[in-house]
Amino acid sequence: MSAVTQDALSKHDDENQEHHRLDDEVAVAEGVFSWTAAWCMMLWILCTISSIVMGLLTFQGNGFERISEEISFIRARTPPYGPVDQPNSELNMRDVNMPFRYLLPQVPLYFSLASASIGLFTVSYFVNYMLLEDQGHKKVVDICHLVSKGVTVYMERTIPVICIFLFFGGWYVFVTAGWGTLVCFVAGASLNLVSTRVGVGMTVHGTGRLAHAMGGRLPEALQIGIRTGSIGGLLSTSLALGGMSVMWLWLLDTDNLSGFGSGASIVSFYLRVGGGIFSKGADIGGNLVGEMDEHKVAEEKRVFELQQRISELEEVKKDRAKKGLADTEEDMMDQLRMMEEEMQDVAGLLHPIEYLDAVGENICDVSGTCADLFESQVLILSTSAIIGAKGSPVPHFTAGLPFWIVGAGNLFCSLLAWKVHCTEKFQSKQIRLSLRMNLMIVIVAVQLVQMGASYLEWLRGSIEFTQFWHFTLISLMGQFIPEIGVFFAELFTSIDYPLVKSLASNAGLGVVQVVLQGLGQGFASTLFPAISMVVVVMITWELEGHYGLTLLSCASVSGTGFQGGIASYGAIATIAHKIVHLTTYHSMTRHRANIMAALGDTTSHAGNIISAINAFSSVFNVALCLLAQSYTRMGMNYKAISGAPLSEWSQAGLVLGIVMTMLFTANTTISCLETSKSFMRFCKESPEVEQKKTIPFPQSHIRPLTILTSYGTVTSMRMVFTPMINTIAVPMLGGWFLGLRGLLFLLSGSNVLILCLSIFLGNSGQSWVAARKFILFGHLKDAQGNLVGPESAEYENLGVGEMIGGPFEDTTGPALNNFIKFVAVFSLVTEGLYEETPENTFLMGFACCVGSLVLVVFSKFGLTLALNCLTSFLRQRQLQQAREEQEEEVSDDEEDEEIGLED
Repeated sequence: MSAVTQDALSKHDDENQEHHRLDDEVAVAEGVFSWTAAWCMMLWILCTISSIVMGLLTFQGNGFERISEEISFIRARTPPYGPVDQPNSELNMRDVNMPFRYLLPQVPLYFSLASASIGLFTVSYFVNYMLLEDQGHKKVVDICHLVSKGVTVYMERTIPVICIFLFFGGWYVFVTAGWGTLVCFVAGASLNLVSTRVGVGMTVHGTGRLAHAMGGRLPEALQIGIRTGSIGGLLSTSLALGGMSVMWLWLLDTDNLSGFGSGASIVSFYLRVGGGIFSKGADIGGNLVGEMDEHKVAEEKRVFELQQRISELEEVKKDRAKKGLADTEEDMMDQLRMMEEEMQDVAGLLHPIEYLDAVGENICDVSGTCADLFESQVLILSTSAIIGAKGSPVPHFTAGLPFWIVGAGNLFCSLLAWKVHCTEKFQSKQIRLSLRMNLMIVIVAVQLVQMGASYLEWLRGSIEFTQFWHFTLISLMGQFIPEIGVFFAELFTSIDYPLVKSLASNAGLGVVQVVLQGLGQGFASTLFPAISMVVVVMITWELEGHYGLTLLSCASVSGTGFQGGIASYGAIATIAHKIVHLTTYHSMTRHRANIMAALGDTTSHAGNIISAINAFSSVFNVALCLLAQSYTRMGMNYKAISGAPLSEWSQAGLVLGIVMTMLFTANTTISCLETSKSFMRFCKESPEVEQKKTIPFPQSHIRPLTILTSYGTVTSMRMVFTPMINTIAVPMLGGWFLGLRGLLFLLSGSNVLILCLSIFLGNSGQSWVAARKFILFGHLKDAQGNLVGPESAEYENLGVGEMIGGPFEDTTGPALNNFIKFVAVFSLVTEGLYEETPENTFLMGFACCVGSLVLVVFSKFGLTLALNCLTSFLRQRQLQQAREEQEEEVSDDEEDEEIGLED
């Protein structure tokens, strides 16, 4: 947009704001101060100071000495830093499957605690910063209250169900691994739930404030959005990093740390899969209800008309400038005012299920993303600590280096989240470049910390200089790999690049063209990320083998705090965009909302790509731990086993992994469709979910939305059972039917397939969404130069693609990442149940298969029957309460009449 047009619209915006300041009906609700956040800020400052002091004392040799005893994966000399007292001190050697002692890497752990404390301080400050911002006028506050009510209902009903799964999982962990692993299991699950609940709660509060801030200046609105998103992103990574460090310092044994990842995996799986089914089921179900389509079409038409008027204003300005005419703009401003006056408020006319989509955005894109990032980070850190401690000659350094890298990443992500460069004239592409530059600063800073730690170790003589530059190269590749995947995904899915324009332009050829081109672009988009990952893994393996791969994984999550923050920002911007278009007709406010929504689509999708790459890295690490732990238990050198040729069991493992992955994909996709049909039937059969037209908004929608959310939560609970049974059965079927070798190849084959499949599904779905918004925002012109709008065939055809791609992008694609991580973690936890070959475990495999089928049948029919009975009982109870309330009202009225007659 030109500077002249920007100035003209800003002037018009100022006039609108002045008008509304004089209008009592749009009085702005002020922000609030949180004493809880303020006290937390002081607490985290104390934790930061304490961690720094303890780290400095330990570095100088005056700290508390912590010694860990582990079972060695390799044959090597005793650790160079001691301690002198070793279980086999007379041999001065550590052997495979024999215990040894080493000094815990306390300095990097204290550094990680300081980094986590700074991250949590930043989160606490951002919470207060966001809450102190104005909440907006009454309509904005009402919509946010409505969405908040839905999110609260979902979380209150979901967390108890998750706790039930955690109880059984914790019981199994205690029986198989003892109390130390159980403590880590509880800590991992609890911290993951806390980060998710706080993150999604603050997002709801921040959404309305962002919508209101869009009426001001773009830079300030962007800071609010990014900082609000960073609350969830930084909270999850800081709690993961701090929790892992505390558990290791306390319990000393790296094997216990696997429990941390197990607890986090259960929480993450349920929130991502169940939340995705709920979100897209509500989205598609709302479209199937179809009662408010005319209002949605009218609003889309208004968005397009506004963009068209802005473009026309820009062209007129350019033409007048060429002719040397004065900059009189009153006529054009009058046209915009006339368009605004013609618009009517539709917030109270929307069906309550239309607001369920906003609830689902928070559940799926914020809570699911936060839980997923938490899980990936703890899995990578725990497995890196295990490989670094047990599989390296220098455990004190190699087990601590991952914490230097991740801790430095979390620290600089916290610092860079404070400010993102932006001006009022920036478009979404320029803001995205600013975000990418912030991430580049994080990469450079992390490299300086990693090189410093490795250089000091080289000076001590425990590693060679070739290892020093190997570590530098590997960590640098690991940091760039996620951003490479994101960049190529944006080429196929962002409205700022030609491929989306091509999809929008060709949409007029029909639905078949839209679907096939979207799928084709999705397939093509997997090429560059997959090749890049393969090349990087091959180079890393050649340089440093197994430990190099763990280091590569740690580097890939070093920027997760910032990447998770901007991914959560995507959901905030999307909901704020909807609020703006429901509550205000300021031209510049809507224009800023469009810019930030376009950016939010890009960053939210980037979060899904990051999740896919992190899942690949974490499963790679878990598979290495499974390999090392299982063969060490049998007294064998796992490094000699890793190069063994394919056997019939390993080939069968590859096939089984692919089959079970496809089965999970089918389960989640069908679950989305079943949920959407359930929503449609429920809305048509239940009059209580209609808005109450006799009372004002939002009271007219609160009860219907609460009922819809409760129903959707119960439905998604039922639908998530089959995918969960599918997931739990995979490692047991692989281990008992195919043995350890088949199970390892099952993990490896599924991991590669899911990386490509997840990227394909996500990019295909997002390409249809982006192409539709390309038209909605007025960017597409036909052969005659006329704008193509939402009433066109192109827009309608892309709507079909968007409905197809919704479950791909938001449910099935992201859920696959949690599927493979859960399979990997459960394989590691149950590793003691399997033998190298399956001759003695076939019967267990058949029993597992039968048990899984029985549970699936129960979840499909028995659980449905039980839930239907419960729903019927609750409905009858509600009707009975309504009758009692009516009888009480009649009784009160009669008493009032009697009193009146007596008077």
